[in-house]
Amino acid sequence: PLSPQYGLVFDAGSTHTSLYIYRWPADKENGTGIVSQVEACSVSGPGISSYAEDPVGAGASLKPCLDKAMKIVPAEEQRDTPTYLGATAGMRLLREENSTKAEQVLAEVSKAIGEYPVDFRGARILTGSEEGSFGWITVNYLLETLVKFSFAEKWEHPQDTEVLGALDLGGASTQITFQPRVPVQDGNASVFFRLYGTNYSLYSHSYLCYGQTQALKMLLAALHQASSSAQISHPCYPQGYQENLTVAELYDSPCVRAPSSASPGLVLTVTGTGDPAACGTAIQGLFNFSCGAQWPCGFNGVYQPPVQGQFFAFSGFYYSLHFLNLTEGQSLRSVNATIRQICTSSWKQVQELFPTASRTQLRDACTASSYILTLLLQGYKFNYTTWPNIHFVQQVANIDVGWTLGYMLNLTNMIPSEPPAAATELPRSIWIAATVLLAIMLILTFCLLTATCCQRNSLVYEQL
Repeated sequence: PLSPQYGLVFDAGSTHTSLYIYRWPADKENGTGIVSQVEACSVSGPGISSYAEDPVGAGASLKPCLDKAMKIVPAEEQRDTPTYLGATAGMRLLREENSTKAEQVLAEVSKAIGEYPVDFRGARILTGSEEGSFGWITVNYLLETLVKFSFAEKWEHPQDTEVLGALDLGGASTQITFQPRVPVQDGNASVFFRLYGTNYSLYSHSYLCYGQTQALKMLLAALHQASSSAQISHPCYPQGYQENLTVAELYDSPCVRAPSSASPGLVLTVTGTGDPAACGTAIQGLFNFSCGAQWPCGFNGVYQPPVQGQFFAFSGFYYSLHFLNLTEGQSLRSVNATIRQICTSSWKQVQELFPTASRTQLRDACTASSYILTLLLQGYKFNYTTWPNIHFVQQVANIDVGWTLGYMLNLTNMIPSEPPAAATELPRSIWIAATVLLAIMLILTFCLLTATCCQRNSLVYEQL
């Protein structure tokens, strides 16, 4: 048997980077749908966009995970292992802020990966639409809605199976991708795929700055600007929590603009007040929910058809709600009650509830879950009826759900636009003709051998 094929994909997100190692049978590269995740390695340190002032450090940060991959991928397979790095919203923000620094970071990570004996195929910044689309491919590939291996031992397009929507929440952006019932009216949000011989017309949009980390930063900046002093009351932080940070630390992102009067070195004191109602109001202030008359929208005037079908929500959606044990299909009423309980808990109570959690997790538990609820219900327009259609997941079939698998499948042409070629069966008449011909040949061979033996016997008799 042929040795398995491997593939490596770096997910260079805004807050951290991960390396995913995939494997599949070497003789089934095109259209067979058999891919397993061998390993996921988390790169230590922040996302590569944080190395704007130290590009070499971005490349160096990847090496421990690359070393680990070289121990997993057999030496004889390494040079044939396709390797990619995809950077997402963190690098999109850095490129907006300083394109030269963004290019330097990409050059250094490319240089670091290029030192390893792999088939490196480049480092690039994904668009928001690509990030959403590849996440959609991953979800539907893993759930076998695109193609599945039938009992007849051949790959078939599943009949009467609806494709699934994908909801992704990163640190700096959030994506929604699904197949709507109506044609997509905005060309900028329309994505077309032909996969396994079937056409898919999707809606996909990415909201930059509405990832969890940047949204929480926008919220804190709004609270600061609403305050007339260096004392900030934060209704989403637990009562009794307090921290200090400078104006420069708060306004260190293109998603938040510092007031011209603010001094970068000024120290701000943030105090939690634990007020769920005020917290919800403050979070809603980050969005513009009015749509206007021209078409339905999600938020900030962005066109979005009504959500349709089942959705898989992953990344930040899963991690933040899983922290509160809210990823087991609970009703919206139950989710609301749990979030309200955490938002009314004091800092001391929160620490007692989650003794092993980090300070940041405890501080942001109410804020993050409240933000997710607002984004899903008022932003993406889910409601009490459609809430049960959202499934919060980290993995499917032991493979992490995200854009990386879809990205690799697409770039290695493992999901063809046409159905995989099936073995053609010979017509029954040909089988019959072939069988008859073989029988005639066997009879003729037997007669020939018999005649030869008789002739030899006759010669021997005459000699005697």
